[in-house]
Parts: sequence; C-alpha cells; structure tokens
Amino acid sequence: MGTDFIAHSPETKPFWDAAANGRFVLPRCQQCHRTHWYPRGICPHCLSIDIDWQDSPGEGEIYSFSVNRMGNEPYVLAYVALTEGPIMLTNVVDADPATLSIGTRVKVVFKAAAPQAPVPLFAVR
Repeated sequence: MGTDFIAHSPETKPFWDAAANGRFVLPRCQQCHRTHWYPRGICPHCLSIDIDWQDSPGEGEIYSFSVNRMGNEPYVLAYVALTEGPIMLTNVVDADPATLSIGTRVKVVFKAAAPQAPVPLFAVR
C-alpha cells in the first residue's frame, strides 16, 4: 500500500509505515518516558524531540462516544483511552451502537483508506 501522501511528513512516517504493515505504534518520549497521541515528532509533555515508536497491542476502552444516525448507517465516533494512557479520537466499527457503553473494551483494527495506508479504528474485543 502506498504512503506517498505522508512522505512529506517525516514526523509521522514511522506511524504510517507501521499501519501499512498492520502494526499499531505509539510515539513515546525518551526524555519524560510518556506515550502520547497523535503521531508527531515532538513530545507535548516536555517538548523533547527524542521520540521513539513503541509497538502497542492497540487495546483500550471507550472513554466517551456519540452515535451519528445521519445517512444510511449509523456510525460511532468515540474517544478511546488506550492502555498506554493516551486518549484518541476514532471510530468504533463492526459493532451494534446500542450495545456500546463507556468502559466497553475495544481493540484496534485497520481499515483501508485508499489511496493511503490503512487507518486505525476500533472494534469491540
């Protein structure tokens, strides 16, 4: 899968390269040792540029969510609190919105987003 669109952003390239291979990685600061989200080359906690990319199982729980029922099919927009600490805005897919609640355990899944690398979304575990 191509990641040409992201080649102009060396900061996020490790994230998108991993996603293209079905791996979920998170940026971790080597200065303050905190993991953060979204992928970027500077730590939002201490402003260090000494960032490493750690493999993540991509597990967490729904922190907050909303169901959008406009259009043909409802979709779920959610904040997911990752096990490593960061909270990310994402979609919950392949789930009946009526069965979701705050605290529902979820795991990352990658869905194609042509012409770019697959994007991380979450499904109920």
